[in-house]
Amino acid sequence: MAHRLPAPDQAAVQEEVANWVRQRGRPLATDAADAPARELEFLADLVGDAVVAGLGGSTYGAHEQFTFSDRLVRYLVSELGFRSVATEEDWDVAWEVNRYVVAGDGDLDTLAKSFGVPWRVAEAREAIAWLRAWNEEHPGDEVKFVGVGVIDTKAPVYDEVVSYVERVAPDSVAELRSHLDVLRPSRPDHVPWFIMQVPEKDPYVEHARAALQLVQSLPADGKDHELAVQHTRQIVHFYEHYAYHLVDDGYRDEKMAENLRWWHQHTGDKVVYWSTNAHSVRSEELTISVPPRGTIAFKPTGGHLAELFGDQYRSIGLTYDHGTVNSGWSAPPFASRPLETPPPADDFAEKPFINNGTPRYVLDVRADAPQVVRDWLRKPAKARVIGSICDDSVPHEHWMTGGSLEQWYDIIVHQYTVTPTQPL
Repeated sequence: MAHRLPAPDQAAVQEEVANWVRQRGRPLATDAADAPARELEFLADLVGDAVVAGLGGSTYGAHEQFTFSDRLVRYLVSELGFRSVATEEDWDVAWEVNRYVVAGDGDLDTLAKSFGVPWRVAEAREAIAWLRAWNEEHPGDEVKFVGVGVIDTKAPVYDEVVSYVERVAPDSVAELRSHLDVLRPSRPDHVPWFIMQVPEKDPYVEHARAALQLVQSLPADGKDHELAVQHTRQIVHFYEHYAYHLVDDGYRDEKMAENLRWWHQHTGDKVVYWSTNAHSVRSEELTISVPPRGTIAFKPTGGHLAELFGDQYRSIGLTYDHGTVNSGWSAPPFASRPLETPPPADDFAEKPFINNGTPRYVLDVRADAPQVVRDWLRKPAKARVIGSICDDSVPHEHWMTGGSLEQWYDIIVHQYTVTPTQPL
């Protein structure tokens, strides 16, 4: 009878992984967003022919993960020809930011304060300022900013749709208004009002879908028609989300991927998708622990993007060992607050990501590795993720599963310690 060799114990495997990291981790001098690009030149081979590059931090609220993501954006734009930056920000908010980025319309400070809470930080403001500066220096070769989120759709999007139909099909305006006038947000508490005080939500969804069908039926006249249809889609997404998908069941991530694909097709741009690992990783289904709410499970945007773009989607993950991050804006008192996070628990995938004397390094997940390391990279992983809700008493209960490190990422950037983002 054949005897199986005993499986290596966890400590021995982690030591093998740590040794591999010592050999393969490429130290970086700084995480400063404005650091010279030459230190990142080796990433060109790792990014390769990617059409979409996903950047996913393990938290929204770490200064160093934010600034290094900004640094990566600048490298991808300036050296590798990426010409759009997509975030989870809502379509309408980012549409106004894009006017500033491309043409200088509006006031940066006012726009930055309109961001969703995790992006309403000094680090995001600096990233937008850099995009505007790039465009000023490269007329005719502009980089764009787009939000693929579907959480809110405000009145200016409705105005864009009406304005288009008034121009190309004035006889259809009355019919369009019969739908949009019902839907148009007219109160500052439109979202909670619709969630809590509108018992019959189906009619709103039907009006939104009818408006979309009307705009789609107009004679196609190129980019303007495409954009009017896409604006109207966001109205449908908004109402479908709050009518049928308020629990995070994956609808939001599916629509974010569809919006990003549409933007790529509409512009022809290579796109940086700047998000968090809970949305950017390649996975068929993530399970995320969100104390005190329990767990949620859904297919993340990165899983959809991997289907849509195949090998031309690259996933870059940002991890860290310990430090303080901001979180807590989706639970009372609905404001960011610092959360102390200790080094990862023994069963976390980040545990063997030792820093070996360097504060940060880049790891090519696809690099040659001993079989025991490759097996470890391919086994189901549990990793840190800290989103908009936090429970200080159980920091190790903020995690995600649903795939392996090899499935999730092509590249990992590991930071030893982090500090909180700087709210505006």
